[in-house]
Amino acid sequence: MKKLTKILALGLAAALLLAGCAIKTPATVGTVGDTTITAGVYLLAQYEAFVRAKALASETDVNAVLKATITDEDGNETTGADYVSAKTLEGVYRYAAAEQKYAEMGGELSESDLALITEQVDTQWESMEDTYTANGIGYQSLMAWAENSYKQEALLDMLYGQDGTEPVSDADLTAYAEENFFRFSYLLLPYFDMSTFSTLDEDQQAQVLEMAQEAAGKTTSSEDLQAMAEEYLPQVGELLGNGMGADSAANYMVTGALVNYDTLTSYLGEDAAGQVKAMAEGEVRALESTGYNYGAVVVVKEAVFNDTTTLDTLRDDALWGLKYDELQQQLADEGAAAAALDQSAMNTYSPRKIKG
Repeated sequence: MKKLTKILALGLAAALLLAGCAIKTPATVGTVGDTTITAGVYLLAQYEAFVRAKALASETDVNAVLKATITDEDGNETTGADYVSAKTLEGVYRYAAAEQKYAEMGGELSESDLALITEQVDTQWESMEDTYTANGIGYQSLMAWAENSYKQEALLDMLYGQDGTEPVSDADLTAYAEENFFRFSYLLLPYFDMSTFSTLDEDQQAQVLEMAQEAAGKTTSSEDLQAMAEEYLPQVGELLGNGMGADSAANYMVTGALVNYDTLTSYLGEDAAGQVKAMAEGEVRALESTGYNYGAVVVVKEAVFNDTTTLDTLRDDALWGLKYDELQQQLADEGAAAAALDQSAMNTYSPRKIKG
């Protein structure tokens, strides 16, 4: 009995010791330049990095994501853990550098800016509060991160816009738009019926592709696509057995779509998108789409600029595409050069503790 009493006494003493020395987590993880990096901002940068790693790893379990070998956005192989660590630091560096540069350039968030940001943060917080809270991220950290994201976008115009300190020329923006944006019209002859879930077999798909090739031979401009739809959609409808007729044309035609390459790829798939990119203005081709629009498509390539689309209407998108990645790298480099982070504090917030 004495032995048991002694063991219980030791256990009680240990419990009291732990109660008196509660484990504390640091409120900050250091500084980058003049900016103090709070734990909440660090954890938010880490969580966003983890979400990106999760998508690249095609895993859901936290440990599986961190152990996975993934290919990053630059085509380099790395582990999920190393990816999360690197992207967390990049996010923190950009955050701090943007805060400093925005202030140095006299930037100030207006009441309307703050109202819009607050509305967006409130919506995000409402849908993800449990996840953020489980990962040590509070509302104020989310607000600070959102305000900083706005500042990073604003810096793009403050630096490279028409009135910026290093304005990009109209000639460069025009060249970028013509190289990286795509305008096209197309008619889809589908291989799949979303209402009945019926799919054409290989022989039937070959027939539909032949129809598209015939239609392409009769098409000289987007104005001809309506007639092609009226002629060929009923034939495809017979193969699908859904009674699709000419009155369905509006559901299978797109006119004058203006998109970037990523969106073009999501529409048509990688191979077809590559062919559209290579097409000359005014050219017509029949292609097989493996993207969101699954089937044979008759595509008419059109000019990026027309009576309603000018450089001014595309200026913001072109500036983003031309300079945003460069600005992001610049901010990351500036932040890294000014970093004075506490490794032991960051170790406290190991990515292994992430609640996915």
